[in-house]
Amino acid sequence: MTFILQLLISCIMAVDPQPEKNQERPEIKIVHELFRLRNEHKADSAEQYFADTVLVYMKDLRNVPKQTITRLDRSFFTSHPKNKFEIIKPVEIVTKDGMVTAIIIGKEYLDGTTFKYERIEIKFDPNRKINYFRAFKWKKES
Repeated sequence: MTFILQLLISCIMAVDPQPEKNQERPEIKIVHELFRLRNEHKADSAEQYFADTVLVYMKDLRNVPKQTITRLDRSFFTSHPKNKFEIIKPVEIVTKDGMVTAIIIGKEYLDGTTFKYERIEIKFDPNRKINYFRAFKWKKES
């Protein structure tokens, strides 16, 4: 009888009461996949993660169709064939008023060797599609 009780208690303790806390958020997976595709210069494949219309893209584009983003990214990758982005801190997820924002800190390499630090904000719509993508210069803390 004691053995059965010990077995039951060990099974209960082995079950994680909040398994979603240990799982990676879907938005974080999307961010990592997006940057993998962008580092491989696969603008067409990255298009799947954007909403049909993106409210803000980079600094100057507003209410732009995702096909325009793909065309602009292809052109950018052609002009900067060694471009890559390296994420240097864990992706931070902030949820405010139902809006999920991913904050990415990293190094933007235009020529493959020299870089500038950037902070990127990506906001997701309720369907987990990117509807805001903006990069900012970031001053690294000492």
